[in-house]
Amino acid sequence: MKKYGHIILMAMAVLMSTASCSSSDDSEQGGDMPETGTPIAFSAQQGDETAVNNGAQSRTMTRATSLHEAEVVTFKVWGYKNNGTAAEPFSSYQTVFPRYTVNWIDGSAATTTSNSSGWEYVAQEEDGDDEQTIKYWDWSAKAYRFFAVTAGAGNPTSSDGVAGHKESFTMTADASDETAIKNTPYFSKLWFSTGSEALYPTRLFGKPVQLEFMKPFARVRFMFTYSYEPEGNKIKTKSFKPTDGSEIALKGSFTVSYPLTGNEREESYSVMPKANPAAGETLDAFTEEYIVDGTEKWYTVLPNNTQDSYTMTIRMTNDSQDKTAVVPAEYMQWLPGYSYTYIFKITELGGVEIELVQSAYTGWTENEMDRSVYNW
Repeated sequence: MKKYGHIILMAMAVLMSTASCSSSDDSEQGGDMPETGTPIAFSAQQGDETAVNNGAQSRTMTRATSLHEAEVVTFKVWGYKNNGTAAEPFSSYQTVFPRYTVNWIDGSAATTTSNSSGWEYVAQEEDGDDEQTIKYWDWSAKAYRFFAVTAGAGNPTSSDGVAGHKESFTMTADASDETAIKNTPYFSKLWFSTGSEALYPTRLFGKPVQLEFMKPFARVRFMFTYSYEPEGNKIKTKSFKPTDGSEIALKGSFTVSYPLTGNEREESYSVMPKANPAAGETLDAFTEEYIVDGTEKWYTVLPNNTQDSYTMTIRMTNDSQDKTAVVPAEYMQWLPGYSYTYIFKITELGGVEIELVQSAYTGWTENEMDRSVYNW
């Protein structure tokens, strides 16, 4: 059966015997980069899954999966460094990776200093692009930022505002069927590090740079437990949907934005959903329980951090009245790359109540893993 895991892109620092690099005179559009020192090389592997339940966390190990095993063999990467003043260290930026193409090449791992795990960027430029040369870490930089996207995300648009300079990608996110889901691009979270081991123990520049890839979707499932042996009194009908009667979006325009300056350390996003039920772009309600007769059902949907509460409505076989349970809006905010599990308890009187809400960051590549439900 299909499972989804957590993709991590690593920029592996391959140490050389040459001296460390010095500061450069790059402009915001680029410029001369250090020509010796510690080169940047890329690899891709899968990390852990983190499950969160009402503030508690549990970590489930998953098998290592390279990005190319998800049939993604190329991506575009952007990289910048901040070289501001001591008072405002992130007030300016300089380009390190100006839209570099990174390709997976079978059997190429460790064949060059820029390729540690099969991902190569040197001389991988596409027709019409500038030559791609090896890049080295600048130890005098105040911070580094990286982000990447796969085919279909296009080129970023630039904007300046109160929060500083940002680069944004707008893509179509379509979860209306399996083919559309597969064809939707991946994007990464923003990688940011000041070089502080205390603040960023896993993101020190000069060491592995973890870019976490995901698709612009969330996944939702619901299931039931019983406070009694159900036997003859089971669920006859069920519906989990927005309390206000609005539709659940499956398709829309997704925009992710990356700050290049200032103190923002994370990407942000916005969603503009479509609204055509006849075209399969929305759902009226979630109606299929996660496991029925051995079949697993996840709903793939657009992220949504503005929706209100949802209501679960059921009717039991021995009852003519609907019973409901409302899940507050605070548990209905869906982030991209996360899965959400809603567990409802059926009481002895045939009523229904919310028992557990679980969220887990899982990324978006197929792999085999154990997907347990934790009870806290």
